[in-house]
Amino acid sequence: MRFKYKTTNVGNDRIPLLDVVITNPENNRKVTYPALLDSGAFMNVFHSDIAQVLGIDLSKIKREIEFGGVGTSLSAFKGKPYIVNLMVAQKGKNHSFDSYVLFSDNINPNGNPLLGRMGFIDQFPKVELSLKSNSFYLYK
Repeated sequence: MRFKYKTTNVGNDRIPLLDVVITNPENNRKVTYPALLDSGAFMNVFHSDIAQVLGIDLSKIKREIEFGGVGTSLSAFKGKPYIVNLMVAQKGKNHSFDSYVLFSDNINPNGNPLLGRMGFIDQFPKVELSLKSNSFYLYK
């Protein structure tokens, strides 16, 4: 499946973003966000505000997982795990799957959700990014 992406600028760099529909399977609330496909991220990480929009009460989740980011220690941040449904769709093509996400207050609330290796990239046998055609290719 080929997905055209939009970009956001960070300094002089154009960052590609992929729209994902995030659904809470407990109440079927859903929201669409532009997310960053991040091969450097071990797992999906979303800001806790997205959990609120989806009606997820993070105070009921006791488990916390430590994670790091670029230039930080592995235990610099904490997040609460939850399973959501993620769907990528464009022009009648779509693919959806249940995915493990960490919701965290420790990341920038104005940043984009991160789609990492575990929970997104591992759902496809092959993932390609073409800067020339502004496209992601997600092979099923």
